[in-house]
Formats: sequence, C-alpha cells, structure tokens
Amino acid sequence: MMNAYKKHAVVWDWDGFDHTLEYEYWCEYAKHYGEKVLIPMCALGQTGAYMAQKGFLVTAFDITKEMIDEGKKRFHSVENLSLEIADICDLHLSESDFDFCFIATQDLHLLSDLKMVRKAFQSLALHLREGGGLLLELVLPSSESFELPKQTFYPRVPHYTDKKVWKESRNRYDAFTKRYYIDQVVYMQDDKGITSFPYSVVLQYYEQEEIRSALKDVGFVITGEFQNRHKESWTSKSREWIIEAEKQKIGLI
Repeated sequence: MMNAYKKHAVVWDWDGFDHTLEYEYWCEYAKHYGEKVLIPMCALGQTGAYMAQKGFLVTAFDITKEMIDEGKKRFHSVENLSLEIADICDLHLSESDFDFCFIATQDLHLLSDLKMVRKAFQSLALHLREGGGLLLELVLPSSESFELPKQTFYPRVPHYTDKKVWKESRNRYDAFTKRYYIDQVVYMQDDKGITSFPYSVVLQYYEQEEIRSALKDVGFVITGEFQNRHKESWTSKSREWIIEAEKQKIGLI
C-alpha cells in the first residue's frame, strides 16, 4: 500500500549504489530453472534490464504507468526485455510458460491483506510452467511494537548531475495489526530551488503458516526456506525469511 509512488518514477534510482551483486544473485538463481524470467512489481525494471543483457528473456511488470514509462525511456534499447503495466493480483499476460519468478526484498508486503496475497500467488502460478520456480523474500512479524526516530538518508553514491535528492523518514511498527508504517518526505534540489513531496508506505507482514497455506492452495510446493541469500537454513531466530517454491505438476496438486 503506497501513496505518491508514481511521483518517485523520475528519481526512483536516486541512490546510485552499485547493485550488481544483487542482480547476479538473481541471474544465478534463474539459471537453475531456465531462461524465461517473470519479475512482478518491478518499478523501473532495472533488475530485468540487467538480466536481459545477460541473455535471459525477461518480462517485468508494475501496476504504475509512470514507473513503466520511465523504465521504457531508460531501457528501450535492451533486447529481450518486455516492460508491462499489470496488476499482480489480476495478471493476464500472453505467455504462461515462464521458468522462474521472484519477488525481491519486501515487495510482497505491499499487498494489504491475505486475500490479495492469494490472488497474487494464483496469478503467478497461472503464468509459470510446471516445475517453474518462485522465490519470495519476506520479513516475519515481530511480537513487539516499536517506533524509530526520524532519519535523513542521502545517496550512497551521487547519481544525478542536474539535481540532488535525499529523504527524511519516520517509521513505526504495530504488532497488533502486523503493519510497518513508513512516512517519508522526498526532497529534490536543482537550479530552481528545493521541492518536496510526501511518500507513505504501509507494509503488511504475515505469519509463516499463512504464506505456506496460500502457496499450497494454488499449487506450489516449498522446496527451501532460508534466512539469507547465502542459503543458510531458516531458524526461528531470524525474521528474514526466503522461500523457494516450485509449481507442482497438475497430477500432483
């Protein structure tokens, strides 16, 4: 659940940090399943563009037109990359034989209730081939509420030559609702002065059994549970939860 997301499009990659290691991680994972990759909730599609340049056939989508339009401006010359405007909860692409799909970081938590999560899993299942892989990166809910002090974030590597971008953020977590609230102000400074806009995000966290059940109901079988990208087995001490699942063969559902 996000407000002012579309205003981010022109400065979404405001932090110019090099994400090559992350992109390579997804490339290595995809190789285990095949060359056709589906990337939901892709924003500008930077990861998809990198993977396409590495030889994968990538379809990446986002629900926000402004993000996809900006992505097409930046990556229009990249072959084997298709950027689409689409809703993960109601997905209707022309292809249904993707080998691998992933939802990185906390993007799945942008879906505000379990009904939406189930719809998303159903949509993805319909677009993966039998035996196709799905990887989810999640955060488990904490049992205690907390609030963080206001912080100012500057880009780790300056990215733009025509403007400066920075953010102020104040975050809090409600253990009763299992929701994490992010309230930001995005600042942009150029030769005309400083402008800003507010940006609010609500992340809904889910219990493990809710996610496991939702995956099983639409025909996925979990093949691995990890606590980090090094594939260390998940333990109850970790709130980071990475799930690897595969779409079952029809006769096994």
